[in-house]
Amino acid sequence: MKKSLRALSLSFLLIIAMGLGTFARAEYTTTPEKPAAPAEATKPATAPAAATAPAAVTPPTTEATPPAGMKLIPEDLIADFNLSLYSQYIWRGYELSKDSVVIFPQLTVGYKGFAVTLWVDLDTSFKGSPDKEFKLQETDVIATYSNSYTPWKLNYTLGWILYDYQPTSYQVIPPNALEQANGKAGRIPNTKTQEIFATLGLDTFLKPTLSIYQEIEKGHAWYFNLGISHSLPVYKNWTLDMALTASYMHNQNGNDPNLLISAFHDGNLSVGLKIPINNYVSIKPNLQWSFPLSEAAANRIKYTSFTGHNNTFVYGGIIFDVAL
Repeated sequence: MKKSLRALSLSFLLIIAMGLGTFARAEYTTTPEKPAAPAEATKPATAPAAATAPAAVTPPTTEATPPAGMKLIPEDLIADFNLSLYSQYIWRGYELSKDSVVIFPQLTVGYKGFAVTLWVDLDTSFKGSPDKEFKLQETDVIATYSNSYTPWKLNYTLGWILYDYQPTSYQVIPPNALEQANGKAGRIPNTKTQEIFATLGLDTFLKPTLSIYQEIEKGHAWYFNLGISHSLPVYKNWTLDMALTASYMHNQNGNDPNLLISAFHDGNLSVGLKIPINNYVSIKPNLQWSFPLSEAAANRIKYTSFTGHNNTFVYGGIIFDVAL
C-alpha cells in the first residue's frame, strides 16, 4: 500500500511540474482571500483548516489609501496578517485543546507565486499542563509555490510544512495512553515533524480541491483531503462562506494498535460570515463541525481526546484578516 501511494504521489507531482509550468498572474481584488492552508483552521488546510484576530485593527488612513485598483505594496508582492480567536483547536479531527480560548496568529509574505507562512498556536489555558497555563503550544512554518493554468481553470500549490509542536516544554499524553509513555509518566519529549503536500483546485462551481500530504520525517503517513466551497452574497459586499471537506488517512507508524489506521478519516463543515471593513481589513465569525467518517477514525480520535470519550466537535470563533 505504501509503495502504491508513494508512486501515486510522485507521479502526481511530476505531472504538475511538467504540464503546469506556465506562470499565470492572478488579478488583484480589493478583498483578497487568505492563502490556503489547513486546517482545518488554517494550517493546510489545512489546518485547521483549518481561526485568527487582533485586539484592535487600525484601518489605513485616507492619505495612505492608493487610487482604486492599486495596492499599498508592489503588485508582485503579497502580505497577509491573520489573527483568529477560537473556542477550540481541532486539527484533522483531533482535539488539541479543551476548555480554553486559543489564539492563532498567522503571517504570510509572498512574491511571484512563492510564499512563506508562520503560524502559531497560543493556548490561554492548556488542558494538558497541570496548572493549565497560558503557553505557546505550536509553531509551524509553511513554504509554498502556487500557480494556475487558465485554459483548464486549474490552480495548484506545492508545499512543505514544518510542525513544531510544543517547542518549549513537554506534551501531556491523554490519560488513556499513559501506558505508551515508556516510563515518562504522562509526558513525551518535544515533537517536530515535516510534511510535503500538493493541492489541485478547479475554478468552477463549488471550487473543488484535492490535497495530498505525506509525512517525511517520522515515517510515511499519508493524508488525502477533498473539499468544496461556495460563497453567497448576503448584504452589499458581505458573503456567507460555506465549506465541506472529507479525508482519508493512511498511517501505520508506531507500535500502538489504537493509533494505526487506513480508512476514511474526518469530515469538517464550516459556515462563516465575511464582513469587509475596507479594502484591506475583514472580520469573519465562523462556526465549524468536525466528525469522523468511519468507525476506525471514530475510535482513533476518541482514544487521543483529552477525556478519551469525544470524537465529534462543534467549535468556532472570529477571524480578523489584513491583506495588503
